[in-house]
Amino acid sequence: MAVSDYLIIFLAVWVVLSAILASSTEVFLTVVLIGILIVLEVGEFYLSGETKEGLKYSAYFLLIVFAFIVAKKVYEVITT
Repeated sequence: MAVSDYLIIFLAVWVVLSAILASSTEVFLTVVLIGILIVLEVGEFYLSGETKEGLKYSAYFLLIVFAFIVAKKVYEVITT
């Protein structure tokens, strides 16, 4: 098996464990974002260009979702 295969397996296990252990959707999405960023940072040289691009677009999308989650939490703190 190539290193890129191990990275994808790691990410798959990360997502499944996150889905099982996360207490809310917001926590799940944040933890998945962290997992994708870890794989991109560690496996930058081992991943194919197509896989890397797909993970980057997923990370960008999850960063936008994360910004909305943070904005929602800040709004909740301000209004209480």
